[in-house]
Amino acid sequence: MLGLILVVGLVATFTSDNVQEFRKHSNGNAVYEWAVVTPCPTGMRQSGFALAPTGAIMLKQVNRDGTVGDVCVPE
Repeated sequence: MLGLILVVGLVATFTSDNVQEFRKHSNGNAVYEWAVVTPCPTGMRQSGFALAPTGAIMLKQVNRDGTVGDVCVPE
C-alpha cells in the first residue's frame, strides 16, 4: 500500500504544471550545480524557469557550454 501511495505521489509530482513548464524551458542537460537562493518563487525569469516549490532554489542547471548562469534573476 505504501508503495502505491509513493508511485501515485511521484506521478502527480512529475506531471504537475510547474514541472511540465520547467521541462519545456530546460536545455535538456542533466547536470546541476549547488546554488542555494532564497527567496525565489516558481516562475519564468530572465535566467530561465525557476522551479522552487518551497520558495528556494537548491540546484541550477548547467549550460551546454559548462557555465552556470545567474539564478532567479528578476523579470
